[in-house]
Amino acid sequence: MTKLSGRTTWLAALGALTLLVSESEPAASVRKPDRADAQVPRDLEPVDIQMKNVNFRLAKDIVLEVRALRGQLRTTNPTVPVSFDDTTSFAVDIDSAEVAISAASLTALMNSYVLAYSEAPIKKVKVTIRGDRIIQEGTVHKGVDLPFEIEGSVSATSDGDIRLHSTKIKAAHVPVKGLLHLFGEDLSKLVNQNAGRGMKIAGDDIILNLRALTPPPHLAGRVTRVGIVDGKIIQVFDSGRHLPVLHPSFESAAYIYDRGGTLRFGKLLMNDADLEIVGDKPKVFDFFQREYLKQLVPGYSKTTPSNGLVAPMLDYSHFSTPARP
Repeated sequence: MTKLSGRTTWLAALGALTLLVSESEPAASVRKPDRADAQVPRDLEPVDIQMKNVNFRLAKDIVLEVRALRGQLRTTNPTVPVSFDDTTSFAVDIDSAEVAISAASLTALMNSYVLAYSEAPIKKVKVTIRGDRIIQEGTVHKGVDLPFEIEGSVSATSDGDIRLHSTKIKAAHVPVKGLLHLFGEDLSKLVNQNAGRGMKIAGDDIILNLRALTPPPHLAGRVTRVGIVDGKIIQVFDSGRHLPVLHPSFESAAYIYDRGGTLRFGKLLMNDADLEIVGDKPKVFDFFQREYLKQLVPGYSKTTPSNGLVAPMLDYSHFSTPARP
């Protein structure tokens, strides 16, 4: 990645930002919160977000390949601002996006979150992709654990969710007629009672609701198209609103850009936020919000002419095994 001119250390940047705020009224003010800031204004405006070519990790082994995204970060508590240090403080309201997920990441998501609740009847799920078909293997508990295999297609529902339609189902390697025959009525009801984890059964379909499917930050958006390309599940979002394109100060092929609203970033509180985060690799930025401090500390920052902040970070791949988007 091309280095920014006027490089400063992170600590030096904080000092410079403090002086800027004390001497003028910038378009995007950045300041350390004090006791007076404890009472954050009510009805906080959402923070606009734009992402491009970001491997956004929801967990170390759950990666969303965000090829493009435009939306807003909305607080989950009207008196608490969006905070990078608290993934539960906001949800991502997607206006438009193209997001891909690999079979490996979907496998991890199903096992460590969607089906990670007491008495879940489905365990040890493994997702693979064969051509344009999705294969789900695992065990279902019906007195004893029975291995199963479900083969099917993927599409978008009229409600904007993701439908996994089952066309071939086997239990203990024996064909069965449908999901109800595989799980039985009681187990199907048990899955639907825990639909807050983003999964329910409807006939021979498994419905995935993105608003509840992932660990925080939750995604809210209407899926209009789903397909399989190059062994990955591609999801296209479109709310119909079509928010205007944002223009970050620093040109990069891979970035996260937050603009407007109130944003807490470490010990900084940004009003009319103007924050661009980039990685040190030219094409894709691997970012893990829950551990972003690891990426931030070795980096540096640059104040823009409009008193915004550009924060180059180390790619998360430096701290982990290669991402599996």
